[in-house]
Amino acid sequence: MVSIKFSILKYIALITSALLVAMGFPGYQFPLLGIGAIIPFSLIPLILILKTLPRKYAEHSSLKKHFAQLSAAHRSLQAFFAIWFFGFILQLLAFFWISQPIIYFSSLKPYFAYPLYISICALTSLYFPILFSPLILQTWLETRHSNKKLPLIGIAMTMTLFEIIAPRFFNWTFGSLMHSETQITQISSLFGFNIISFFIFYTSLSLSEAILKLSKNKSLFISTSFINIALWSIIFTFGYFRINEVNDTLVTAKKTRIAYVQPNFTFNSIASLPLPSTGSQQQNLTRLLEMSKEAINKALEKDGKKPDLIIWPESAVHSFFMLDNNELLATKQFSASVQVPILVQATKWDKEDLKKVGYEKARVWSSSFLIRPDGSKSKEFDKWIPMPFGESVPFENYFPKIGNYYRNIFENASKVEIGTSYDALAYNEKEFVAPLICFDSIYPELTRLETLKGNASIFVNQANFVWMVNSNAGLEFSILNKFRSIENARSLVMVSNTGPTMAFDPLGRIILPPTILLTQATGFIDIPISSEITIYTLLSNWPLIILGFLSLIWILIAANKSSYDSRY
Repeated sequence: MVSIKFSILKYIALITSALLVAMGFPGYQFPLLGIGAIIPFSLIPLILILKTLPRKYAEHSSLKKHFAQLSAAHRSLQAFFAIWFFGFILQLLAFFWISQPIIYFSSLKPYFAYPLYISICALTSLYFPILFSPLILQTWLETRHSNKKLPLIGIAMTMTLFEIIAPRFFNWTFGSLMHSETQITQISSLFGFNIISFFIFYTSLSLSEAILKLSKNKSLFISTSFINIALWSIIFTFGYFRINEVNDTLVTAKKTRIAYVQPNFTFNSIASLPLPSTGSQQQNLTRLLEMSKEAINKALEKDGKKPDLIIWPESAVHSFFMLDNNELLATKQFSASVQVPILVQATKWDKEDLKKVGYEKARVWSSSFLIRPDGSKSKEFDKWIPMPFGESVPFENYFPKIGNYYRNIFENASKVEIGTSYDALAYNEKEFVAPLICFDSIYPELTRLETLKGNASIFVNQANFVWMVNSNAGLEFSILNKFRSIENARSLVMVSNTGPTMAFDPLGRIILPPTILLTQATGFIDIPISSEITIYTLLSNWPLIILGFLSLIWILIAANKSSYDSRY
């Protein structure tokens, strides 16, 4: 039976659940606090609401008030809405930074931009009913036959499968929100970061069941709590011993010195409002070379040792850099003078297209390459994952007119072709750097291939977060880099045009704290080189995918059997 009291409690619970999940996101200001320990319990309020949705509704007649049974379809629709509302609040809290690029890089005023952001959240929150569709199926099943249940392990593993095969825009997972728990995250070296999501789902599901039956069956709550404590203790223990074991090898491992340049080129000419930046300027090769020299001098001043590699971030050089012989020559001369190779990201144009159709229609790639002290240039690594709505438009490969129409409206949008190579680039005789250009970090398979087949010694993520202005977007993105390090046991340096610039060791521990956003910065970091091949690097997500499909079959059979039994 629906009551005003239940309706109020329902929305309080859904908002609470969304708030708890949001607290796992980094940002270090409420509600984004980077507290991973609460995530295994964050979905309990949501699940309790789904379990206690009203089964009856009031009907009035000329005789008296009475109650009718809600249909399974009606209760399932209520579950759909509850999950959508939870996701809507979560999106509003965790991704508020999206409103800032709308304001700064368009002509829209804030009173138009914020409603647009709310509309985006409302639309993208439809993802959560898809992810949690096994819970909607459970609601439908319980309404038709209250004694029948779907297996909790099957539900949790199926939702994990959906998380793998249908990732979000930023590819964050519930498991990735436990990034602050270093021991817990080490299980990613076995099965990737999605395995943590499975344990989060199972904990919330099982404890919710036990809480509902607490008054009648206290022993169930005790046993369920014990099982979950045991599961998380095993994960923690594995991480504890792995950290101790790997740390011993990292202490004596060979180190490579990486210098970084954070130039803070803010591209004010393409922004509709001045950016809140310190010491910003337009793209300038002279300034890049000055800052590179500054980074080298900092290393020399410490112990007389030069860097092994200099990293320039995404968008540090202008679009026509690879066609500008003067700037290429100046960069080669600088590398030769300091005897340090430079990793550059730049636009690569199809030269045949340039001759035939011109700059406007010629195919382009976002590429990284090395300029070496001997004057040579390495082959290019081409970006795998163009940024949606900035460098590509969803479905435009099937419907090209969509992309053309979008780019006619937003002049700053471009079309970047997709790369296919996963080979790392040799920056000295024995070490190889595997580039990840901005959004490439969201794709775990790329770093796995770069490690297993591409001979990667280290990862470098070259990024440009000027579009996210002064927000926690870069920190949210850094979570993915952390897990790419753990999954493949490789150090990773993240160098961003406007910050944050930071680095992780092969255990995902921060060894270079994030730089201040929208400022210029230079420096260096000595990072350990690991040659370990993890189980995840060997097997990818296939163990979870196989278990996920088996679980999906399991719950569908259980649902069908329950539906059949309910007719007799």
